[in-house]
Amino acid sequence: MKILVLQLARLGDIYMSWPAIRALRRSHPQAEIHILTRPRFAGAVEGLTSVNQVRFLSTKQLLAPLIQNQPNVTAAFQEVSKVVDELQSEKYDWIINFSFSPVSSYLVHAISHSTTKVSGYTRYEDGFLKIPDDISAYFYAQVGVDRPNRYHISEIFATMVETDLVEEDWRAPDLKNAWTMQVLPNTITIHVGASEKKKALSDSKWIAILSQLRKQCSNPLILIGAEHERSIGDKIMTAVPGGNVFNLVGRTNLTEVFQIISQSALLMGCDSAPMHMASLTKTACLNMSFSSVNFWETGPRSPQSYIIKGDSEDDFVSDKVAAIAYKILHGEKVDLSVVTAQKGNPSYRAFSKKEQDEQWNLVQAIYQGAPFPEIEGSLFTDGISKLFEINQLMLEQMKYIEKGGDLQKVAGIIDRGEEIIETIAKLVPSLAALVRWYQTEKIRIGPGPQEQVLAKTIHIHDLLSQVLDIYGSGQDTIAEAR
Repeated sequence: MKILVLQLARLGDIYMSWPAIRALRRSHPQAEIHILTRPRFAGAVEGLTSVNQVRFLSTKQLLAPLIQNQPNVTAAFQEVSKVVDELQSEKYDWIINFSFSPVSSYLVHAISHSTTKVSGYTRYEDGFLKIPDDISAYFYAQVGVDRPNRYHISEIFATMVETDLVEEDWRAPDLKNAWTMQVLPNTITIHVGASEKKKALSDSKWIAILSQLRKQCSNPLILIGAEHERSIGDKIMTAVPGGNVFNLVGRTNLTEVFQIISQSALLMGCDSAPMHMASLTKTACLNMSFSSVNFWETGPRSPQSYIIKGDSEDDFVSDKVAAIAYKILHGEKVDLSVVTAQKGNPSYRAFSKKEQDEQWNLVQAIYQGAPFPEIEGSLFTDGISKLFEINQLMLEQMKYIEKGGDLQKVAGIIDRGEEIIETIAKLVPSLAALVRWYQTEKIRIGPGPQEQVLAKTIHIHDLLSQVLDIYGSGQDTIAEAR
C-alpha cells in the first residue's frame, strides 16, 4: 500500500501531524508512506522516521514564471504539470490531506486515480469542493477561531488516519546522535516570538514578565526565536536583571531547538511551533494564548502544561505570569482560572462561558450522539421556531419538485430560504453550529442527476427537522426527556 500525506501548512501544523503519522505507521506497518510539504519547512520533518520519503512542493518555483517582468503562463503551466505528473505516477492508494486549503484540494484531485482513497479536501470533476469524509466535514463546519470545537488538531488528524493516538506517538525526533547541545539544569526556555505577529508579546511585556520571574527564582533562562526576532532578544538581554541568561534568538536550527526544549524544565511562549515541539518532548509549558487562537485546538499537549488566555497583552499581568511559572517549576497547584492540560478529549480543563458550553454540547449531540443540551432564552426559542418554519417551507418546495413540479417556479423560494437560514445563524449564535452542519452537508452532496441530488437534499432537511423536533415544543421537551 502506498500512502501520501499532504501537510503544506506551517511549522506548528507539521509538528501537530507527527503523532497521527506515527499512528498511521503503527496501523499500516508495511505501507510505503510519503509526506509532501514545502521546502522551507524541511527541518520540521527531520527525524520523522515513520515516513519512507519526504517530497517537496515549491510554490516559489511554481510561481516564478508568473512574477517576472513578463509573466510566462506557459512556463508556469509546465512547472505545475511536471509536479502533478510526477506525483500522479506514484499511483497512491490513499491520499491524506492535512492541509485543509483550496490549493491542496486541487492538487489532491489532480494526482488521484479512480481507485485512490482520499481523506481531506479534494475536488469534483467540475471543480467544486469535495469533502469525502466525515471528519473533514466536521473540520469545515466547526473548527477554527470563534468556533465551538474542543478537539485538538492532533486528534483530528489521527481520526483522519482512522487510528487512535497512544502515548508512544508523542515523542521527540529520532536524532539522538545529532544532539550535542547541553542545557543547564532547571532551565526555563522562552520563545520570544509567535507563529504570527498578532499572536506575540512585545519585548516590553517579556521584559516585565522576566523581571518579575527573576524576583522569584534564579533559574537559567534561554531565549529562542527566529532570525527576524533577534532585536527582541537583544532588548530583553539589556533589561532583564541577573545572570545565566542566554540569548539564542536567531542562532539555532530546529534540531537545536528540540534539544534545548527537551532539556528544559519549562517552556514559556505564545502560539508557536516550539509549543508543539514541547508536546513531543513532553516538556511542561506555560502558553500565553490570545483570543485570536482557539487554544482547544492548538494548545500544548505535554503534561503539566498551562494556558493563560487574554484578549490583549495587557491581560497577561506580569507578576501573575511569573507566579504561575514559579508554581509549575515547583509542582505547586495553579489557580483554577488557568487552563490546564489533561489526558483525553477535550485536552484541557477550563472554565468557559455558559453559551460556549452550550454550543460545544450541541456539537457533541450533532456529531457524537450525545444528549441534546437544554438551551434557555427567548432568542434561541425564536430561532428554533423560525428555522423550523423555513425548513418546512423548503421541504414543501422540494417535495413539489419530486412530484414533477417546475424547478424554476420554486427555485427563488428555496434560494431565499437558504439566505434566511444563514441570517438566523448570525442572529442566534447558539444555533450557528447546527446551521454550519446543515450547510456543510449540503456542500457534500456534489454534482449528479437532479433526482439524486434532490433526494439527498431532502434527506438533509429531514435530518434537520429531526433535530428541530427535539426543541419543537420549547425546552420542556428536553427537560421531560431528562
